Amino acid sequence: MNVLRNLVLLLATFGASWGGAIWYWRETNRMPATSELVLYMLVLPLALLTGWWGGRKAWDRMTSLASERTRDQVSAAQVTATATPVAMPLPPALTIAASALRVPHGDSAHALRGALAGAGARPTLDSELYDDDGYPVMSARLADSDAAGLREELQQWRPIAQLDDPHFDSAQWRALAAASAVLAELAAQAFGHAYLAPWLQQEQDRQQSRLPPGAPVTPAPPMLQLLALWPSDWKAQQAAVADQWLREVLTRAGWPAQRLAAPAAATRGDGDDAGAALARLLAQRADVGQDFLAIVIAAGSHLSEEGIAQLAERNALFTSGHPQGQIPGEGAAGLLLADAAQAKLIAAAGQPGSVLQTVASGRRAVSADEVRRDTDTCLSTVAAKALQDGQVDGAHIALVTADTSHRTSRVTELMHVVTSVAPQLDPGTDVIGIAGSCGSCGAVSWLTALAVADAEAQDRGGPVLCISNEDPYRRYAALLRPATAA
Repeated sequence: MNVLRNLVLLLATFGASWGGAIWYWRETNRMPATSELVLYMLVLPLALLTGWWGGRKAWDRMTSLASERTRDQVSAAQVTATATPVAMPLPPALTIAASALRVPHGDSAHALRGALAGAGARPTLDSELYDDDGYPVMSARLADSDAAGLREELQQWRPIAQLDDPHFDSAQWRALAAASAVLAELAAQAFGHAYLAPWLQQEQDRQQSRLPPGAPVTPAPPMLQLLALWPSDWKAQQAAVADQWLREVLTRAGWPAQRLAAPAAATRGDGDDAGAALARLLAQRADVGQDFLAIVIAAGSHLSEEGIAQLAERNALFTSGHPQGQIPGEGAAGLLLADAAQAKLIAAAGQPGSVLQTVASGRRAVSADEVRRDTDTCLSTVAAKALQDGQVDGAHIALVTADTSHRTSRVTELMHVVTSVAPQLDPGTDVIGIAGSCGSCGAVSWLTALAVADAEAQDRGGPVLCISNEDPYRRYAALLRPATAA
């Protein structure tokens, strides 16, 4: 087809040149010279054909380059779109509006951080408890505990509440006293909710028939959930009495009973599993159409003859002959959790707080207390999952807190994770283990680590990873970030 088209073009060019020249010579009635014959019969058509073909090639070259550039731009855009996936929206988070602590070496996150920074937070020899060889046990004991005052107060209240005697031992009384103090502090901060005082006033006016007809309805404060985590060795009846007492403490502090959510039966199976409780609260927060306000408290104590005997019986007590045992501790820790809107309405919060973004969980295949050479990667996987879900690069982590104790198995596991996900951190200054200073105390240790992480995230202005690896099997990693950056 191209050959035929070129042949037609050739004939047309020569025909036009020859025909035009002959017509011109006949009209002028003159005989052309030899040079004119060569010019019009040969040179002119060849020049026209050369110009046509040269122009056509130049045009084809220009259009080809433009097409190639367009294809390159489209390909680059496609590659960029493929290489840069659209970020998924973050799951709904919970703001830590406030925290409260009653632990050895500190009755607040600020005080505990100061003690940890000064290297003065260390377990000591106990003045009341001894091991089987008659030596004082190493322990971390609360400096103050009004267990006697609480016992008298609760014994007066219990008949009114129609509750049987829970037969608490001395360690349980100390744990409940610490929990009561923590709850009273958190309740005072929750009482600063902007809706609470106007709503209480309107309810009082309504009961006393002083509310004007047609008065606008004052917004009610959200339903407050109270979740208490007690040691797994507490009997069900003891935990039930302790739960009822904490609800009494909350209402005495001023929170209206009608705005206190009924206890959730599902939470009783958690025991001292703080990670499961927090993960469930985050899942509940996923219902963004509902207001959210909750207090989570953990309390416990091993500091009684019964508690020391139980640890010794399981060969889990720290002694000179068993340095990989647990150092018993005691205390209570609590968090006031809210959605972002409710957190802004709690005036007592003062600071914007931090955000509990994600809680990732896992379970080891073998107990960490039984392995000699640990190759389990469960904790590393959990930490990586927390960062992935929170869309945070490990290079941006500002600090790691953990419930980790002094035991070699736990410290080694923690350090392996830190060097894996956040190698830029200094293990000496950027990694904080709570149980090594405050003793092992179940869920209290991790909630304490979360309270410290909350304060550190605000001060450092960056995300903090909080890890739980003190339990033989359970592994958790929580990601916190400053509320202003969430």
